[in-house]
Amino acid sequence: MYSLFLLPLLGTSVPAYILAIGFLLIKITNLKFKIQDLFFLSVIVLWFLFKAQQSELKACTILFRYYFGFYVFYLFFNNIKTSLKLDKLLWIICFFIFLEAFLINTILPVQNLPNYPKDGMGDFLAETKILGFYQRPYSIGTSSTITSTLVMVLIFYVFGLSKDQYIEKSNKLLAFSIFTVIILGSGTGYALLLMFIVYKIGPFKGKISAICSFSTMFFIYYLIFVLDIGSLDGLDKISAFYLEFLYDFKATQIEDVIYTLKSAPNQFYIGRTFEDAKDLVIWSDFAWLNLFECTGYVGLYLTVLIFIFKTNRYNYIPILVFLIGAIHYGAIYSLPGQLLGGYFMSTKFKNNEMLNNL
Repeated sequence: MYSLFLLPLLGTSVPAYILAIGFLLIKITNLKFKIQDLFFLSVIVLWFLFKAQQSELKACTILFRYYFGFYVFYLFFNNIKTSLKLDKLLWIICFFIFLEAFLINTILPVQNLPNYPKDGMGDFLAETKILGFYQRPYSIGTSSTITSTLVMVLIFYVFGLSKDQYIEKSNKLLAFSIFTVIILGSGTGYALLLMFIVYKIGPFKGKISAICSFSTMFFIYYLIFVLDIGSLDGLDKISAFYLEFLYDFKATQIEDVIYTLKSAPNQFYIGRTFEDAKDLVIWSDFAWLNLFECTGYVGLYLTVLIFIFKTNRYNYIPILVFLIGAIHYGAIYSLPGQLLGGYFMSTKFKNNEMLNNL
């Protein structure tokens, strides 16, 4: 089961979907469904049927897998006996990220790895040399931002929310995971790490906590807006200039999408028309907006409803981290994110947590 999270390192995610869908089809007569599950599944199927009349079939299939794959894995985890040890998963993921970071900065060119974006000539498209020499790893998320969000989801659960007595909360694992987020070199990862530190401090619970919280926030403010750490080579994405640019850029993106959807009937309801799968808006840098552009109000509202109905006191922190991360790249739409999201929403996870909280 843990090997499924590592499939992107091989450049494919297909075996995971074959396993999940194949299992569900084989066990279809014994599957357990809630009424809400049948409703959500029916809406997804109807959306796909209408979308297939509007856009190319291959494009529709990719959109289904990308934006609703997490729901497939939710149904999968709801009906299997296997549970995941998330501290073990965190060890595994961090180890492979560290190994990749070491290899690509020593003996292994990234052009030889399938989880890095390349052009038609096979050249790496998004080289990032931090401080002029360090190439950050992309790993299981095929993006440093997505991978760091996935690691932070696990950190928030293992060291924040979990009451599972069998979960290892060792200082070694915490230090290794934080070190992993640092070497990923993602501004989103650093922001989530800051949120985790503030969360663990328990801001404003007492005088010491309040002082620590204010000090941490002031330190970050000083680094970005006074010391201007973003002016260092490779760290431009955590600069004040970049944050201001990002706000203006995302406002423009929203305006452009609304203009595009207005150009043809029904696009607001089921999303933009795609004549070719090559034109799809996936793996882009504003996941919530991309969801709306590709699936329309139906996909957007359905996704929000699923999160509302499947979020509870045992999983709300990991789900919230996923939602915040999707303001930038959508970690929950990557294969590891879909697996994690589906598992956190599953009845199996909730039942395990309820037993651990007795």
